[in-house]
Amino acid sequence: MPTHRLSQRVRALPASQTLALAARAKALKAEGQPIIDYSVGEPDFDTPAVALEGAREAIARGDTHYPPVPGTLALRKAVLADLERRFAWRGTPEQVLVSTGAKHTLYNLFQALLDPGDEVVFASPYWVSYPAMIELAGGRAIPVPTRAEDGFRIDPAAVEGAMGARTKILLLNSPSNPTGAVTPPEEVEALCRLAFDRGVFVVSDEIYRELVFDGAVHRGVLEVQHPRAAELALLVDGVSKAYAMTGWRIGWAVGPKDVLAAASKIQSQSTSGACTIAQAAAAAAVAGAGADTARMRDAFARRREQLVAALERIPGVKVPRAQGAFYAFPDLSAYYGSTIDGAAVTGSESLSEVLLEKAHVAAVAGAGFGADAHLRFSYALDDRLMLEGIERVAGVLARATPGVRA
Repeated sequence: MPTHRLSQRVRALPASQTLALAARAKALKAEGQPIIDYSVGEPDFDTPAVALEGAREAIARGDTHYPPVPGTLALRKAVLADLERRFAWRGTPEQVLVSTGAKHTLYNLFQALLDPGDEVVFASPYWVSYPAMIELAGGRAIPVPTRAEDGFRIDPAAVEGAMGARTKILLLNSPSNPTGAVTPPEEVEALCRLAFDRGVFVVSDEIYRELVFDGAVHRGVLEVQHPRAAELALLVDGVSKAYAMTGWRIGWAVGPKDVLAAASKIQSQSTSGACTIAQAAAAAAVAGAGADTARMRDAFARRREQLVAALERIPGVKVPRAQGAFYAFPDLSAYYGSTIDGAAVTGSESLSEVLLEKAHVAAVAGAGFGADAHLRFSYALDDRLMLEGIERVAGVLARATPGVRA
């Protein structure tokens, strides 16, 4: 007789903190609470018109049947054309695998590449789902600490020190969720060479690649020149962030044919191919929504300035200056050890709870990202609400006793 109703795998699996907080914020809103939600990494813009038209055309022509598991030829060709246009990388459709979002893409790759005990090295702070997905595939997550005072830049020497005999993947994420850090081109090159020289795969999550500010330059893994790049470099991307198409659930991997064939085999036994209508919308966006992306990027750049300035006015709050994505990741640890309206603040999770209950503000605890000193605030929301929420946060923190630590 089995001891447990549920598997040990799922019993050990944490829920996504970002999605859990977003769900709670939505439930409170539905109850009539005036919640201002900074929790979800979702642009607050509409899907570009060209993508909507692509979806309508697919519906009109009856493109509503099972798609090929690796993705429609139209979308895979659109991805390849975009890569060639951006940095002259040329590939074939067999080097593209379309999945139901970049998260699904990463899950497939970890399942395809990792054996029990294989290690994945990545920077900390990290996106909350990385360790869980790695561990579900039987791998070991090896986070490499970075520091706010260094802009959360990942040091190649520290990565080299973290690599061992079982290192299978170096996982990069630039611009970063949650920090917004952009890894400089020369460091991307150094990190990739470090991995390729050792026969280690580089899986590069570049879902925020279009959202960079202050003249920062995004360097993609497929741009790195190395004799082993063709067999070891894997790009992960999609339409969620650059084109405000989170709900369409389309992402993709680009890289070696054998790895993508293996990941496609896994996908064939789980979700099969992604929705044909969504793929048609994605192909249209990749080919023709560049102006929409530029407008969105300009809006995020403006909001970043406003949000950072508002947070910096709160006593004791330190705000690292991000160069990409749409997140601020302030250090609020000066308030740990205090009490606010009778509630003890012991770390990011308890502070997140206090802000939700007392300020009706949803901000994600940094503990889930491997950085308990911080909270993540998305600025993918209306300018007025964004600033009103920080005023609420400031009002609640002003009631902390004893006062903020120097």
